[in-house]
Amino acid sequence: MLLKNATFLNSEMKWERGDLWIQNGKIRLLPAGNDAEDAVNCEDYLIIPGLVNAHFHGYSPLARGLVKDTELQDWFDDTVPGKIRKILIDYIDNVLSEEDFLALCQKSYVDMVKGGVTFVSESDPGPSPFLHGKAINEIGIRGIIDVYEKIGEYAGRRDGRLIYGSHLLEEEDISEEELEKCRERKAEYDPVMMAHCLENKWRHDLVHAKYDRSSVKLYDERGLLDDKTVLFHAVYLSDADLDLLAENGCSVVHCPLSNLGSGAGLAKVKEMLDKGINVCLGTDYAHTDLWEVMRFTYYLLKIRAEVSRFTAEDVFQMAAANGAKAYQMDKEIGQIGEGRCADLVFIKKDLSFFPLLEKGDFSTILHNLLLYGKEDCIRHVMVDGKWVMKDRKMVTVDEEALNEKFAEVTEGFFRYLNKEWGR
Repeated sequence: MLLKNATFLNSEMKWERGDLWIQNGKIRLLPAGNDAEDAVNCEDYLIIPGLVNAHFHGYSPLARGLVKDTELQDWFDDTVPGKIRKILIDYIDNVLSEEDFLALCQKSYVDMVKGGVTFVSESDPGPSPFLHGKAINEIGIRGIIDVYEKIGEYAGRRDGRLIYGSHLLEEEDISEEELEKCRERKAEYDPVMMAHCLENKWRHDLVHAKYDRSSVKLYDERGLLDDKTVLFHAVYLSDADLDLLAENGCSVVHCPLSNLGSGAGLAKVKEMLDKGINVCLGTDYAHTDLWEVMRFTYYLLKIRAEVSRFTAEDVFQMAAANGAKAYQMDKEIGQIGEGRCADLVFIKKDLSFFPLLEKGDFSTILHNLLLYGKEDCIRHVMVDGKWVMKDRKMVTVDEEALNEKFAEVTEGFFRYLNKEWGR
C-alpha cells in the first residue's frame, strides 16, 4: 500500500512530507511523487504514530462513577458505595461469562482505538489473561498483559501482537517472602515487571512504617530495578527514589486523571524528566481517553516549570515513543520511521485546530492538535499495515453488536446488584 502526499510526524517530532510505502506491516520512507494501484491520497491528513496507553484495567469502565470522591484505601469499606464496589468485583470474577468479559474488554479497547491508541498495557488479568489477549488480538491492536506469578507459562511468548509481563508488589502486599518470589521470577525469566508504586500517602506510609524505607529502595536492594521496571503513578517519590529510578533506567507511567480524582496528589513529572527518567502516560481506571490525559499532562507541566520548558512535542513523546520504550517495543513502534511497524493514526485536517503554521523551527501544528483537536478528527487507524478503523468505523469488530452486548453486561450487573443487596 502506498500512502501518497503524506504529512507525518517523524522521530524528531518534526512534520515531514513524502510518501510512505507499507509492505508486510512495515514502513518504508519514500520521496514524494510515487504511484501505485493501491495508493491512498493522504494530503488531507496528518499522520502520527499509534499511541500507547501505558496503564489500564480492561474491565474498569463498568465501574465508572463507583469510585468517585473516594481514596484508594477506602474503595471496599462498609459504606453504600463500598458495598456496591464489592458486589461489582464479585460480579466480574464469579458471574460474568467469558463471552461477557470479552465484550467488556473489547468495548474499552474500541473506545481507545477511536482515540488513536494502538498499544495498551493491561494491568488486571481478571478471570484469565487469555481473555484479555483474545480481546486485544480480535480488535487488532497490540498489548502487554501483566500475568503476575504465571509468567513461567508466558515468558518469551508473542501471541499475535501480544507480549507478557509480570508484577512487582504494591506496598500493602510487600513482605520478605513475596519480595524473594519477585527476585526469583526476575532472575529466571527477566520479564518486564510492573507495579502500582507509591500511588498515595497511605501506601507511602504503610511501607515506611514497616521497613523505614520506600518500596523503590526495597526493589533496588533486591536487584528489581532496571530498564524493564515500569512503575505506575509514583506520586510519593523522594529525591532518593528519583535518583534510583534514573540510575537504573526505569520507567514511570503518569496517570494524572486517576491521581487527581482520587486525591492522591501530583507526580513529580518535571523532576523525573529533568533526571532523564522515561515517563509515559496511562488512563488507569475507568478512563479510556488518552488525549485528556495528554492535555492534563501538558497543563500541569506549565505550573511545575518555566512555561517554555515543556511543549506539546514532549507530551506526544510521552504518549507514543516513551510508552514503547517502557515495554521494550521502541525498535518496533512509537515512531514513524524506516522499517518500523505501520501503526499509524490518520487525523483529518480540521478547522477546529487551525491555523496550522510553520516558520523555521516554529510550528503550531502539534500544539493545536493536542489542545484543540477533537476525537472525530481521528478518521483512520492502522496497525501492522492493516486498517483497524476506517472513516471512524471499526473494521475488525461489529461495533453495534458490541455496544449492545456491553449494555447487556451493564444491565446484568444492575440485576445482580439488586439481588445481592438484600442479602
